[in-house]
Amino acid sequence: MSIQMAELHYTTPPSYDPAVIAARAEELLESDIETVTPDSGSGTFLLIHKKHNIQREEGVVSPQTAILSTDKQTDPATYAAIIAQSWACNDAAARIESSKRSLLITEMLAEGLADSLEPAERIRLFHGVLQAFVEITQPNAIVFKHSQQVAYPLAYLDSCEKDPIDRLGSLNVRFFSISNSETNDMLMDTRGLDEIGLHDLQVHFRDLDPNDVSKLLFSTAKYIFENGPVDGSGQTVAGTVPDSEWSCQFEDALVEPKRNILDLNPGPIYAAGNRETTRLE
Repeated sequence: MSIQMAELHYTTPPSYDPAVIAARAEELLESDIETVTPDSGSGTFLLIHKKHNIQREEGVVSPQTAILSTDKQTDPATYAAIIAQSWACNDAAARIESSKRSLLITEMLAEGLADSLEPAERIRLFHGVLQAFVEITQPNAIVFKHSQQVAYPLAYLDSCEKDPIDRLGSLNVRFFSISNSETNDMLMDTRGLDEIGLHDLQVHFRDLDPNDVSKLLFSTAKYIFENGPVDGSGQTVAGTVPDSEWSCQFEDALVEPKRNILDLNPGPIYAAGNRETTRLE
């Protein structure tokens, strides 16, 4: 399990006051935030969400959002896989190539144990800080590392009128074509659920409309977010073909990153590959 992370990319080094960022995040989240700023003046600082304490093995801790600054030059080549899955940002490559400086916004101490912060609260806190930072610093691009997509900052701010799970960057459906001379197989999966303590989804299929499969994955992912994790294999969801039902089972993900994933089986006509049930972790 990884965590929610977003890179903000700029054509010129951004200037910001951590206190102003924290004040806007407090306003958005309607919650007090403690700011911890290192003495180095590096631009790195922590926002501590004191009203959301959780009990962990090491004691009571407060979830945090970290802002990490770097002087390292952006290498566009390292973003090729993310750019390929950025369906809502047509000039993602150009925006990354023009980047001269970036910041990383990442959650800390919110994950990893059964008594960790709930998925809905984790995603709300993360997006509250991210929205504040985007509003104030006006980046050129947002790279969501956990959902693997590049987003336009203005489009992201427009989406902030929605619930956090429906905002740009929260969920992404990836598409992979694995056709050869004999088959026209396709694979689609979700990114973004595993990072908040739930299971991502995948479908390995042929002869179905990828747009229909994408809609099914989005709706199923949102259902899991709103209703809680799936406890085991054997459940079904309504398929994309009328009157069809797709069975679900836990498997290892077919594409990186490695994780235990909920596979949706469209049945013998449309299913591709071999499915082997794996241990639910």
